[in-house]
Amino acid sequence: MGIVSFGSRPAPAFEIFLQLKAIFMAIRSIDFKRLEVYEAGALLVTLLAYPGESEHEEERRSRVHTSLCACALRAIYEVDPDRAVSPQLIKPIYAFQTERNCSLGLRTLPRRLRHRMIAARMAYPFLKEAESGQAPQLPAPLRRLSLNAMAELVLEDAGHSDPENVETRIWRQSRPVIHLASAVHGYLHLVEAKTKPNGLGPLMTSRQVIEYVIRSAEYCESLVARSEGLRVDPEQLIKIRLA
Repeated sequence: MGIVSFGSRPAPAFEIFLQLKAIFMAIRSIDFKRLEVYEAGALLVTLLAYPGESEHEEERRSRVHTSLCACALRAIYEVDPDRAVSPQLIKPIYAFQTERNCSLGLRTLPRRLRHRMIAARMAYPFLKEAESGQAPQLPAPLRRLSLNAMAELVLEDAGHSDPENVETRIWRQSRPVIHLASAVHGYLHLVEAKTKPNGLGPLMTSRQVIEYVIRSAEYCESLVARSEGLRVDPEQLIKIRLA
């Protein structure tokens, strides 16, 4: 299993990602010495939303990553006007993104991210069971723990009426990043408990949050590997590590 480092220069950060499509199950390494914080956060969000292996999905990841970086820069400059007028290195591809480009690039992102959080809710009791070695306390009205039962539980949030559709359209698409989705879901639950509803913003702009989520995702990988009920092959997970 190879180690792949994102962010080698002079190539754009995501260009390196596109060059990896022939490498099976590489470990994605996030190197803050070579990436800006917002680029690293954008990579995490992009992989979370678009984990597919197809060539079409890779092209979409490239567009989404570029749009996310452009949007992150705009947001940073809006809250820090001094930085907006200070000399700094920036990849031209981000600066040349129009608002229309960003809107088109991120059109399906919210739905994808919502699906990942629904999948994380489905996985939560299985991961708790793997962590403690004991049957978890089930939310009402569940009587037994199964993927189908969890699919029924999230039907309203998923906007579906059939659990099979949830498993097909949400769960199966989320399996390669279920550990990352669970880590992000846990982070959002944590900040909500601390009454800081910042959403995914800090995942794009805070190195501390990015590092926390990556380490949490690595821990969740081990739980996925120990869980029998999830039926997820740990070797098929997209693995992300800090360099």
